[in-house]
Amino acid sequence: MTPNEISEAITRLHFDNNGSYSQRGRIRAIMNGGQDGIAALLGDNLKGLADWQVPVPNLMMSGLEHLSQKIGRIPNLKVDVPNGKDSDRARMKTEKIARIVNSYDESQKLELQMPQVGRWLPGYGFAVWVIREKKGPDGTPYPCAELRDPYNCFPGYFGAEQQPKDMAIVRRVPKNALAATYPNAKDKIYQKNKSITNPKAVGNSYASAYNSQTNGSWANSNGDGDLVAEYYNIEGTYIFHMGSATILDFIPNPLDSGPAFVIAKKFSFDRMQGQYDQIIGLMGSMAKINVMSIIAMEDAVFTETNISGEIESGQYRKGRFAVNYLAPGTQVSKPASNVPYQIFQQIDRIERQLRVGGSYPTQDDSQSPLAFATGRGLEELGSSMSLMIREYHTVMADAIEMIDSKRLEWDEKMYGGESKSLSGYMANKFYSETYDPGKDIYGSYKTRRVYGAMAGYDEPQKIVTGLQLLQAGIIDKQTLQENLDGLDNIVRVNDRILKEKADSVLFDTLLSQAQQGDPKAIMAIVQIRSNPSDMQNILDKFFTAEAPEIPQPEQELLGGGALPPQGPPPGIAELLGSLGG
Repeated sequence: MTPNEISEAITRLHFDNNGSYSQRGRIRAIMNGGQDGIAALLGDNLKGLADWQVPVPNLMMSGLEHLSQKIGRIPNLKVDVPNGKDSDRARMKTEKIARIVNSYDESQKLELQMPQVGRWLPGYGFAVWVIREKKGPDGTPYPCAELRDPYNCFPGYFGAEQQPKDMAIVRRVPKNALAATYPNAKDKIYQKNKSITNPKAVGNSYASAYNSQTNGSWANSNGDGDLVAEYYNIEGTYIFHMGSATILDFIPNPLDSGPAFVIAKKFSFDRMQGQYDQIIGLMGSMAKINVMSIIAMEDAVFTETNISGEIESGQYRKGRFAVNYLAPGTQVSKPASNVPYQIFQQIDRIERQLRVGGSYPTQDDSQSPLAFATGRGLEELGSSMSLMIREYHTVMADAIEMIDSKRLEWDEKMYGGESKSLSGYMANKFYSETYDPGKDIYGSYKTRRVYGAMAGYDEPQKIVTGLQLLQAGIIDKQTLQENLDGLDNIVRVNDRILKEKADSVLFDTLLSQAQQGDPKAIMAIVQIRSNPSDMQNILDKFFTAEAPEIPQPEQELLGGGALPPQGPPPGIAELLGSLGG
């Protein structure tokens, strides 16, 4: 593509997203809060308020935070064996691909990206990844899905596949950083824009529109620097300097599956919009009513003073220690405070409308009278909110499956025939091995991303619902454990549970023998009482041939003389065998 063609494409994408981009600015201001948020809601006339003087609770931000906690999690990775190829070799290949993809996820820290996706996707209506190459700590190159701030992203038309054919990302980069990255274009970067002969062709109109709607970017928040655009299409990625209409770089696209980016788009009617686009007006109304209520209450507390008569001092003084001299017959009165109760009713009404419009139930604010979920409580919580979460999970799972496919294809096309290292954790086990992308991937780009059975539930809901499902026989214990947060190594947890059960059986057996007068058992109980933290070692010694001998004085105290011969204590195998009974 020529510079003019790139500029025309960027200008087209910007104006196609003009309405969405303006809305992004309002959403960003409200979500960030402070003076910009006040101005977005109430106008510049109240922009002088300090951040702590914001007259309205930011239910949009609160709702977004709670929603992101429910949806901003990485889905589980599944790689299925192809039909008719259920052989050891096929299973080994799918397991290898699963480890490769898992190593991608860990290298690019996909788990840390998802909470941010959980905020951008409902906030702006979409989230963007670009596929590019990075190197791991050992220098091994790997395909990385780099998450980008959608605020400055301008996607093209979403077709039937819900993925545009091209996209532009525009940001400001300081001249010195730009010249250091592209030294061959240093003269073009530092020159004044004298090379622009056709403003319409090179995008001056675009630059003007962009400047009027933004005060910074994700790369350079102070708003300084030159406009630089990344333009993506099936050919590759063009790095374009807007001021000089110069192509700074071109990265070819090795993918046959489409451009090197993936967009997760929120379901909507016929245009891209965020979760809270329709309730900005309600937020503004609540802010205005809050302002009026604050003014009304201040007027009610600090009412005017009405004086009928004369004040000898000439001025009426207020305060705890003020003294006023009044002429005989002078009367001082204050009007009755009158704060309309309808104000507070209207605030409650708007708040309910905000929650309905934003699908943000009061239960998410811990306002539910139920400390734990009951059947009725779960029904309330699982209505509209659960359906909405399921939709977001569908969108995010599909996007990450597409990311997996493009990363695998990129790896195979770029490094087929080379030996590469990979490592990571999978099924609570560490792995480290080598692979050949051309041999081990070989056209297998399909993965499956699924969320757990209780994805989107908070922990009390998970516990109560999981125990109910376990009791009903619908799920097994391991499935319940896999869906609870904090159980990273389930194998180790289950080993500890079995060990505790075994120790409990052994201790009960030891106690029973001690009650029957076994002197060695009694001494073992005494040792455990003196040193409870060493119970495991004491039990191990007692139920083995290494049981400690009892000194003669203790024997005399216990039995009053020589002890009769005792039979051998039960063996460890015999005791453990009793666990099954």
